[in-house]
Amino acid sequence: MAVVWRITKSVSNQFFFVTLHGRNSTLFSTPKHPYILMNNTIVNIIDREDPLPLYLFYREMYREGDRMMFVAAKNDADRINFFIRLLGLERSMVDSIVLNQKSDEYTYERICRTIVGRLKKEAHYMVNLAGGSRYMALAVQRSFARFQSDFYYTQTRENLIVNTIFDDSIYDDDDVVTPIRHRMKVSELLAVNGLRNDADNATHVPIRSKEYTLSFFNLFVGNKLTASDHETLSLLRIHYRSRRRPMSISALIHTGLSNHPRIEHLNALLSHLHFVPRKADELTPDEVDYLTGGWFEEYVYNLVKERVNPDDITIGAHIAREGSAHNNELDVVYSKNNQLYVIECKTGVDSNKQFNEIVYKACALREVLLGTTCRSYIFSLLRDEDGRLRQVAHLMGVGFYDHSNIVEGVPFS
Repeated sequence: MAVVWRITKSVSNQFFFVTLHGRNSTLFSTPKHPYILMNNTIVNIIDREDPLPLYLFYREMYREGDRMMFVAAKNDADRINFFIRLLGLERSMVDSIVLNQKSDEYTYERICRTIVGRLKKEAHYMVNLAGGSRYMALAVQRSFARFQSDFYYTQTRENLIVNTIFDDSIYDDDDVVTPIRHRMKVSELLAVNGLRNDADNATHVPIRSKEYTLSFFNLFVGNKLTASDHETLSLLRIHYRSRRRPMSISALIHTGLSNHPRIEHLNALLSHLHFVPRKADELTPDEVDYLTGGWFEEYVYNLVKERVNPDDITIGAHIAREGSAHNNELDVVYSKNNQLYVIECKTGVDSNKQFNEIVYKACALREVLLGTTCRSYIFSLLRDEDGRLRQVAHLMGVGFYDHSNIVEGVPFS
């Protein structure tokens, strides 16, 4: 049952605004029809850098029959079509206000004139002020205030939508604060940032049980792997991890494949690890991935599920910009309270230079592809005893968890 928060009357005495779960519905009064529920126009300011407030406001406020309106600076006009496709909107139900010149977005009076000229006295607008520049938001509020409008601010960090009354009151008790109920999946968060992705693919799950991966982890961190084990894993990683078809274990041991060296002690490694291939005398590509580092990704995946209880989590998802053939693989990615988290998993690195490259990659992925609100981490079994690696990562805005953090169970932050 919806809760009525507030009923207010319009200046013309023709409208009553009834707030249900923070969303104003308009009752229109005429002599023949005393109370007719009107549809609203949902208004958002396009923000290329942070699309989450727009998306979540739509998810919480839109009802069938509502119109959508986008206000955009000239350079952001292409994002209107992007959101029409993403949200599955009918174009006939979408209005847009685009500033004609790039300089217009810095000319307050011109913004106001452009907006006011497109609005209708009989419409009721639900305006989300979270988006665009502060300058643009001020002009949008001033323009829509001359019409039948309600104003909201979508706070994505707190997952709240604040319905604010702009009046002369110095008190705060007239604001209506509504929790955002929608929780985004990983695929949603990636799509909102304009990324093609396969995060919902059923194959992006661990291939081994949580218990087996824990036993593998204990062998590794307990230094129970022999020099021969490490050499065998290194040969697999260097020469065979890129192969995308099943490989004969016998052939790998006795002759090698495609002019690559043979792996003499492969059976000994599998026996020591108690690793039983799904098919006799065969290693699949995902089994090779697991043996050569994927086990640590699965360990981190299980760790996050246990400690964080994410809304959604996936392993090994691929992302790419629309129209780009190049894709990036994300080791572990999860969502919690409409926030995206990406973890790069490394059992070890060979040099400071390699670690720096890993940090730069994580930083570049966040800034170029994943959006500035994404939180990036590196989980590694390196021992950062002097804190230097953590400092390098911190300077680039990347979180870092080393061997002691992971083994001792330091809480995620």
